[in-house]
Amino acid sequence: MSAVAEKAGIYPSTLLRSAPLRICDCGLADYRSVLQQQHELHDRRRQDEIPDTVLIVEHRPVITLGARQSANKLKISREELAKQHVDVVDIRRGGGTTAHNPGQLVFYPVLNLRELGLGISEYIRTLEEIGIELLEQLGVSAERRKGFPGLWVGPLGAGMKKIASIGVRVSKFTTYHGMAINIQNDLSIFDHIIPCGLDEVEMTSVLKETGERKSMEEVKKILKMLLCKRFGKTEGRRQRAEDRGQKTEDRGQNTEDKTKNSELGTAGGRRKLPAWLKRPLPAGEKYNHTKDVLRSTGIETICNNANCPNRGECWARGTATVLILGNVCTRNCKFCSVASGKPQQPDPDEPARIAEMAKKMELKYLVITSVTRDDLADGGAEHFHNCINEVRQQCSDVKFEILTPDFRHCQERAIKILAGALPFVFAHNVETVPSLYPAARAGGDYQLSLNLLKMARQSYKSAATKSSIMLGLGEADTEVEQVLKDLRDAGCDRITIGQYLKPSKDSLEVAEYITPAKFDWWKQRAIELGFKWVISAPFARSSYFAERQNVL
Repeated sequence: MSAVAEKAGIYPSTLLRSAPLRICDCGLADYRSVLQQQHELHDRRRQDEIPDTVLIVEHRPVITLGARQSANKLKISREELAKQHVDVVDIRRGGGTTAHNPGQLVFYPVLNLRELGLGISEYIRTLEEIGIELLEQLGVSAERRKGFPGLWVGPLGAGMKKIASIGVRVSKFTTYHGMAINIQNDLSIFDHIIPCGLDEVEMTSVLKETGERKSMEEVKKILKMLLCKRFGKTEGRRQRAEDRGQKTEDRGQNTEDKTKNSELGTAGGRRKLPAWLKRPLPAGEKYNHTKDVLRSTGIETICNNANCPNRGECWARGTATVLILGNVCTRNCKFCSVASGKPQQPDPDEPARIAEMAKKMELKYLVITSVTRDDLADGGAEHFHNCINEVRQQCSDVKFEILTPDFRHCQERAIKILAGALPFVFAHNVETVPSLYPAARAGGDYQLSLNLLKMARQSYKSAATKSSIMLGLGEADTEVEQVLKDLRDAGCDRITIGQYLKPSKDSLEVAEYITPAKFDWWKQRAIELGFKWVISAPFARSSYFAERQNVL
C-alpha cells in the first residue's frame, strides 16, 4: 500500500457517513505514482474502507492522454518528449490530451457521489465552481464555456484562453482523476500538444493573467477550504443523499465514465422525472464490448455527444450511432448538447476506423450522422459518401442509414454526391414545430429541411426517407399535426416521435412530459396520415431501433 493510501487510514463502514473529508498534500510528485495511489484509494473507497479523500499535488513534467482517442494529439513524438524529460501516460479519464508540471495545482477527489447526494453533472459543476471561486480569490475571472470542458478566460470565440482542465472518471458511484489549474507553471509544455484536441486553444495561467506570483502553499490553503465547503459532509447533505440515492439509480446515469450531464437530461436532477422516463443502469457483456470497441477505434458517437438516454439499451444490443466530421458543430441549437464552435478539418482516416469498428462489432445495420458543417463547401456530403463506401468494401452485408444536416448552402450538390453511396435510408430531422425554431433551432430553416427531404425522395427513388420530431418543448397538437402532414407532402415515409429531455444545463427547459398514451395516439395518427414506419414513444430518437424493417 502507498504512503498516501496508508495515511488515509481505515474507517469502519458505520462511521464513513460522518467521517470528515480527508485531504492529503502529496507535494511535488511523479504522475505515475500518484495515479497508482488514486487506484488504491478508489478501490478502498468503493469497499467502504476509507472516507472521502482528496489528493493535492504538483506534478513533474508529464503529458497525459485521455479516453477520447480523437482528442489525443501530440505535436512531437514520445521519443522526442522523453529526451526533454517529459513523461507520456495513457489513462482512462474523460477528455483528451493535457499536460502537468510544477506550478500547476492539481487535485484528485476520491468521493462517493451517492453519499454526497450528487449526480455526475452536479459533480462536474461543483469542480468548476471550486475552480472559479479559487481563481476569483487569485484575481482571475474564469467562466465555463458550453461544450468546452474546463475553465476559460477572455471573450467567447477566438480570443478565449483555457486556464483549467477537468477530466474525471466515475465507477460504482466513486470518483477519481480530477482538475488541474494553471497557477504559475511553465506554459511552454502545452506547445507540444493540442490541448483536449481543440485547435488554436491558448493556455494561460494566473501568473500570465495577473503578472503576480503566488505562494503555492497559500493557494493550497484556499483550495482546501473550498473542498471542505463543497464536499465536507453535513447532516443536511447526508439526508439529501439518502433521499436521492435511489433516484440516481432510477435515472439511469452511466456512472462508469460519464463526464457530461445526466443521460436523461435533467441538469442535475432538480426536476422530478415521471415514472415512465426512468432507465436501468447500463450493464452487460455486450454493452462493455461496444464501449471497448468504440474507445479502441476512437469513434465519436451521437450517443455520447448528445447525452442520449438510450445509450445503455442500444449499446447492450451491440448498436451505436456514429458521429462523423468531428464533435464540434458550426451551429448552436438550444435543444442539443453537442459542442459548438470552429470544427477541425475532416479526418481522412475516419472512414477506415469506422470500417474497423463495423467489423469488430459485426454490424448488420449502421446509422451514420454528423454535426452541421456549414464551413465545408459540400456540407460534409463527400465524407458521408466515403464512410459508407469504405465500410461497404470491408463489410459487404452492412445496410446503412444516414442522418444528415440540412446542407443549407449546397443541397443539390450534396444530393448528387450522396447518390454515389446508395443504397441507404435517408434521414433528416425537422426536430420541432416551425414556431419554436427561433428558440430551439435558430440556425435551421423549416422549409429548407422539408425541401431537402423532398429532393431526396425525388432523387433516390428506391430509398426510404425519414424524419424525427421532439415533443415537450411547448408545441401545440395542431402544430404537430401540421408537421406530420408537411412531412408526408415532402415524401417522407418514416417518422420517430419522442420526448424532449434537457441534455445539458444550458439547453432549453422541458415544457411538458408527454404521457405514453399520448405517444400511442400520435403513432396511430401518423399511420392514418400514411407513414409506413413509425416509432412514437417517450424514448424514441431518430436512430432508435432504426434497423427494424417494420415497426407498425
